[in-house]
Amino acid sequence: MMKEQGTIHRYDPAILSKISNLSLRARTVVEGTFSGIHKRPNKGSSIEFLEHKEYSPGDEVKHIDWKVLGRSDKYHLKQFEDETNLKAYILLDTSGSMGYGSGAMTKLEYSTTLAACLAYLLLMQSDATGLVIFGEDIINYVPPRTKSSHLQVLLQALDGLKAQGRSNIAGVLNELAEKASRRSLVILISDLFDDANDLIKKLRQLRKRRNEVILFQVLDSHELDFPFDELTLFESMEDSRQVLAEPRAIKDSYLSELRGFIETLRRGCLENQIDHWLINTSTPLDQALLKYLTTREKLSHSRIAARL
Repeated sequence: MMKEQGTIHRYDPAILSKISNLSLRARTVVEGTFSGIHKRPNKGSSIEFLEHKEYSPGDEVKHIDWKVLGRSDKYHLKQFEDETNLKAYILLDTSGSMGYGSGAMTKLEYSTTLAACLAYLLLMQSDATGLVIFGEDIINYVPPRTKSSHLQVLLQALDGLKAQGRSNIAGVLNELAEKASRRSLVILISDLFDDANDLIKKLRQLRKRRNEVILFQVLDSHELDFPFDELTLFESMEDSRQVLAEPRAIKDSYLSELRGFIETLRRGCLENQIDHWLINTSTPLDQALLKYLTTREKLSHSRIAARL
């Protein structure tokens, strides 16, 4: 368990795993670490309805909601989401391999908490936030919305997920490309155990549509270090394959393959201006969110520079 200045780090997965309620877990991390970063929602003349407000002298009559007038005998205006607000899509992998875990949280439990924290944070910043839960296909799609009540919709979709089945990240990204508008933010949370070249190809297509892309590659410490010593039966979590092996005999080749795989992803992401973060499930959640915030700040500066 990690310690900081002699005290237990309260965002350590071992501590957070004891909070069974996903909403409380996300709020603990986000509000405790990033209080004060939220901003007031921008309200402009966009196509997506946000909420009502009471009519005041000087307001534009064209925005009066006549149906509300008929029901309540009071004048209310429709307010809309500003077109400049970001649309974000959080993609969460729930394939079988995400069920692996040697510590307090499996990769899926850690990733689900990270997704909930990101959704909480994005909505606090008035960004329209959607969710794509997938394995071999898209299991659940929640369209982006900015209302604060939308957080409960996202958390409900994230609650109680099970890791099962194969992964087909490239295929899911292809489907998302049809749903996501240009200039969206796509956040992919997965162990990325798929064909690296196919994955980079699909991510490149998203970038060509001027979407920003952030990858959180979530791996368990045992996957990264391979600390096994005795004769072990390794079982696939996505199909029926099994391999009985002497870990010490295959450790070097395993680690070489893993490092090569991660390096291929990193290089492909770098070439396509995609942010790639490798996250160990023993990493405190606030550190993972700081990586995201650092990236968002950089992206904001680049968008401003592009307009000048």
